[in-house]
Amino acid sequence: MIDSNSISSFLASNTIKTVAKTASVAPVSADAKELSSATTNVDSATLSTFALQLSDSATRAEARDNRLDSKQLASLAKDVIEKLTGDSYYRNKAVHDAEIPDTEDPELLERARRATQLTNGSGTNPFSGVSPEKLTLIMYDEAGTYTLNERKAAYLEKYDQEQVWKKAICQRYVDEYNETGKSTQTLFMILAHYNELPPIEKAQYPDNYAANLASGDSSVLEALNISSASIDS
Repeated sequence: MIDSNSISSFLASNTIKTVAKTASVAPVSADAKELSSATTNVDSATLSTFALQLSDSATRAEARDNRLDSKQLASLAKDVIEKLTGDSYYRNKAVHDAEIPDTEDPELLERARRATQLTNGSGTNPFSGVSPEKLTLIMYDEAGTYTLNERKAAYLEKYDQEQVWKKAICQRYVDEYNETGKSTQTLFMILAHYNELPPIEKAQYPDNYAANLASGDSSVLEALNISSASIDS
């Protein structure tokens, strides 16, 4: 039998802060219809404005992903995460806290205020319950649509959702292995999760991630048409 600690350690070392889903790994969609759908904790009065913001973010993300190759996307993502979590963020905390949206919309101003409050250790996340793909759009949008604290709030929410997903998928991996001696279906779910990531998040994974993940399960290798020789090379 195996325990969840070993697979949890594996996931921690082989995945980065990416989109989080339930263990069923629901398909990712960021099309216009999906982006305009209701989100859990975004006030209904701002829904149309928020949907428009997300639609614009999606347009910019698509252009960025088409313009940059995988290495460039990975470098950009690293820089963005540093801005949101690294030393530079804390050195300039007063500046970030003073930033307000260029709008007179009271609801958008309130959202920014709540994000700043969150980054200072109080209040609730204004993006709580927002889907992972939308959080990704907010995090990596450097056009000025969102304050840096709003983008950090999106990052924090996505991180929290990811931890829930990791815990569930780790437990499923262990349960399947202890029941069948393999974790084939769970590995397929993890691979599906990876394949559905936005380009800027997939770019942050190691090379040959899918092959390395599947290397311990011949059923997954066969389904993916991956040979042991190709993994070892």
